[in-house]
Amino acid sequence: MTPMIDTDEMLTQMTAQAVAQGEGLRSTVRDLTLKALQSRELSLAQIKSVIRSVTEGVNLGAIQGKLDTSEVFEQALAGMDDALLKVVEASRIALHQITGEQEFRDSHLKKALDDLERLEDEFLATVKKAAGGAGAPFKSQWGGALQDSMAAGTATGQQVMAMVEQYGDQVRKTARAQRDAGFRAAHALAQNFATLASGVLIGLSEAMQQGAAKKSAGPAAKKRR
Repeated sequence: MTPMIDTDEMLTQMTAQAVAQGEGLRSTVRDLTLKALQSRELSLAQIKSVIRSVTEGVNLGAIQGKLDTSEVFEQALAGMDDALLKVVEASRIALHQITGEQEFRDSHLKKALDDLERLEDEFLATVKKAAGGAGAPFKSQWGGALQDSMAAGTATGQQVMAMVEQYGDQVRKTARAQRDAGFRAAHALAQNFATLASGVLIGLSEAMQQGAAKKSAGPAAKKRR
């Protein structure tokens, strides 16, 4: 019987290898985090699981790598933040698809928005907890990187605040629940918000990768001319 592959453990090991190599660390951590998130529903619990595994991988890779460890933790934290920015963007698009111009109260949408409001705090708290497993010097350097992020605020937190301002009142308002086909369809989408947002994230990530590929191919194409 073939043993089951622990996807969290695999993510930790892949992150450790990337950190040990040390090249393009921020973008590499971002891409690993995004790829892991694409294979799951975008629930807060799944996001925290991915962040925890990536952080544990950073701890392992920092031991093996040759880069300055304070830089490693700063770059890794920034990479995870970049990935979560895409999560917020995917959630915003999903909310727009669900709500459109309608105003209604839906417990599933309210929970989705509440979870997004908690995303920055949960992100930093998960990293802090996972970083606690590192040795004393690493723990101190993680603490410095986290303290800077808490003081300045993450890009994820800023984007969430902007999104909450846009959708908060709309999602939370009690409205006339018109039982027409359009409302029922919107309600069904709301019940599957995490799945819908995950699908949007895959599309955003693919578009980002295609854009990066075109950018890197540009100079080569010019040389051939």
